[in-house]
Amino acid sequence: MADSILDRDQVDLTNCDREPIHIPGAILPHGAMLVLECGTLRILQAAGNTAGLLGRPLADLLDRPVDGIFTGAQLNLLHALSREAELTKPRHFLDPVLRVVSDQPLDTSVHRIDNVLVVEFEAAEMTDAFVSDPLAAVQHMVENFSSAASLNDLCQMATASVHRVAQYDRVMIYRFMADGSGWVIAESRLPELEPFLDLHYPAADIPQQARALYLRSWLRLITQVDYDPAPLKPTLNPRTGKPLDMSYAILRDVSPIHREYLRNMGIDASMSISIIVAGKLWGLIACHHNSPRILPRHLRAVCELFGSIFSLQIEARENSEQFEARLASRKILQELMLNLAGIEDYAHGLTQQTPNLLDFIHGGDAALDGSRRGGVAVSVEGDVTFLGTTPSRPQILALTQWLTSYMIETEGVFSTDRLSEIYAPAKAFTNVASGLLVIAVSRDPSDFILWFRPELVETALWAGDPAKPVTISADGSDKLSPRKSFEVWKHTVRNRALPWSRAELDSAFDLRVSLLQVVLRRIEAASRERAKAHERDKLLMAELDHRVKNTLANIQALVTQSSRSAGSVTAFVDELDKRIHSMAKAHSLLTQSRWEGVSVDGMLREELEAYGPASGVVSLAGDDAVLTPKSALALSLAVHELATNAAKYGAFSVTTGHVVVKWQIRADGGLGLSWTETGGPPVVSPTHRGFGSTLIERALTLETGGRATIDYRPGGVVCDIVLPQASLVALSVKPVAKLEPLDVAILQDAMPVLPRLLVVEDSYLLLLPLELMCETLGWQIVGPAIRLDQALEMARTETFDAALLDVNLNGEMAWSVADVLKARGIPFAFSTGYDQTDMLPAHLVGTPVFAKPYRIAYIEKQLRQMMTAGAKPAD
Repeated sequence: MADSILDRDQVDLTNCDREPIHIPGAILPHGAMLVLECGTLRILQAAGNTAGLLGRPLADLLDRPVDGIFTGAQLNLLHALSREAELTKPRHFLDPVLRVVSDQPLDTSVHRIDNVLVVEFEAAEMTDAFVSDPLAAVQHMVENFSSAASLNDLCQMATASVHRVAQYDRVMIYRFMADGSGWVIAESRLPELEPFLDLHYPAADIPQQARALYLRSWLRLITQVDYDPAPLKPTLNPRTGKPLDMSYAILRDVSPIHREYLRNMGIDASMSISIIVAGKLWGLIACHHNSPRILPRHLRAVCELFGSIFSLQIEARENSEQFEARLASRKILQELMLNLAGIEDYAHGLTQQTPNLLDFIHGGDAALDGSRRGGVAVSVEGDVTFLGTTPSRPQILALTQWLTSYMIETEGVFSTDRLSEIYAPAKAFTNVASGLLVIAVSRDPSDFILWFRPELVETALWAGDPAKPVTISADGSDKLSPRKSFEVWKHTVRNRALPWSRAELDSAFDLRVSLLQVVLRRIEAASRERAKAHERDKLLMAELDHRVKNTLANIQALVTQSSRSAGSVTAFVDELDKRIHSMAKAHSLLTQSRWEGVSVDGMLREELEAYGPASGVVSLAGDDAVLTPKSALALSLAVHELATNAAKYGAFSVTTGHVVVKWQIRADGGLGLSWTETGGPPVVSPTHRGFGSTLIERALTLETGGRATIDYRPGGVVCDIVLPQASLVALSVKPVAKLEPLDVAILQDAMPVLPRLLVVEDSYLLLLPLELMCETLGWQIVGPAIRLDQALEMARTETFDAALLDVNLNGEMAWSVADVLKARGIPFAFSTGYDQTDMLPAHLVGTPVFAKPYRIAYIEKQLRQMMTAGAKPAD
């Protein structure tokens, strides 16, 4: 029924799938072909009866221009065709458009491929009834299509129409099945011929490559089985050295094996018209003739057009049937969903009410009493609800366990009409479940709705034994031939069920969507809440871990710095105790606000409570403003140092002293705060900077991005503090005044030029031990960077040998800085108070991480190793 070439190495016609049947190198002998070079129209190759059709022998045509063959108008037409970009499929020209010999009517087909113009010629038949009006034949063939009650009726009408107009002895509709085999579903024939209706043909009869050519060309004609092919001269294109691709050629030679196949069937001529539905080869209109037959070109055009119209009719009917089935299922689906309203057990609602799941999608053919066989089961968290005839509960549970892994790659819907072929345990219950349709009603998937269809034992009639598509020659050689026997062969098919239709699969998808959206919404909502609670707990634990470790690291730094500045052990203990208590007060205020922020007024009153703000010793006045947690901790330490200094040497050390603290919102949205002491002992400017003043000036700068200056006036200490807008989380009033900007430079100790360490750290207290370490080692600190934008700028532009990156910079993660360093090939490590096990993103896993509080000796060792060797530190 189609072109096929046999590989001698295997007794299997599927080897034809690899045979290049599109480049046979020859044409049917009744026609002629010219292969013209586009642009010049020079004849590169020729074949066939050129003497009879074109009046010139083949030898006189090769490597010559066509000027002497065609008229000027015909040449203009050919030149125009050679320039067309879209001429892959043949353009047909009926006589006399390209007639060459005056008394020889000529029909022509022209197409373009691989930069050549292929022109095919056949003698025109001028005596046919439809030669003058081919469209009348098409109208005659399709006029009763609208009256067809079913698809089978339509197919029978189509075979009758082609049989009447094309006048072949037999015309069949040959439909391709899911497994690739063919089934004759309609037939019109001469009365004396044996019927082929309802016969099946194996898939190997029409190899995949032949099917691909049927998709390219609507019509394929074989005028007679016994002929000598007309070879193309020369065999290869003289310009490219390649054979001519005849995929779209009308006169393409037929495979010898296929001709033998037709000869074995007793056929001498054939024509195949493609039936293409939704871009796929649905079937063929196969025409057989018991004697040679050359169908005139105009009738072939009629049949081609008819094939296109008939394909559209098939597609429209199938779409209409699917649409009607979809509408019916949608109506039942709406009732199912209404029945589920207010029902907790949706499995019970889908199976024990009316309508139920078997009303929605039936389980198989109707029995004699009109009932539907088959069944359905709903499996939710190991509980199974049944309806109809199904496998046992243990069998269903085992099946769902297999489906849990098998359906991971599906879209939530799976179907088969031969379950035992892919799931071996199903062989034990094929009588009730050879067919299976499943929808996953959870996204795992783990919960399912399963429809079962029983075994449908079918006896198919085959044209010959489908297991023997070829035979071996009697002489024992390795020559293979198509089968010679086409006697009806009965074949019983078992372990198969009625296939699931497209409409049923669509209905299953609709039900799944509805269940996921409506019924399972509450289940998934609860699951989401549990997941959110878990994530919140996890986040809170990580944040708590981070803050505790940062607090310990800050205390560690306070211990170190307080010990360096204290004059005695008693003084050290006293100063450290007060500083830790100051931090504790700030933490208490933050805890009360769930770490969302602290008001400036509340923080000052808590810190200065011991010095008597209520008695008039301290005056507080300012706008209502709320500090971020980080800014509140930094400012509380600064105020503590000011108050401690005032208690030792300033306004709080005498009864006549007084402290005024004022703050206000600046025009730029930041906060300005002033501390002014009066009435205390005369102030003498210190000769060196102590830890307290350093903590005030540098900590606020590094921790908040603000600035602070201390002025030791004779009448009392004055400290002006400016915090940026980012330090505030809530403002209830507009700015009322603008503080004068303070032009104070932040001095840094001189460091050796090399080596250089980039430090990204937003905690001043944690920076101090790092600075001390670098000073001891003779390293120079680049930075420090306290914000992500600063860190990125330094990472891109500065020169340094290694980097230590704080993971969390005031809520922003430092991954982007690490990416810059990685691209530059600069070694780096992270520092953090977070749990290190799952902190890093995937692309940074393996980067060294230093835990807070720091072990300075360990960090020194690892950073030294990174500096000197350029390698990652050891664990």
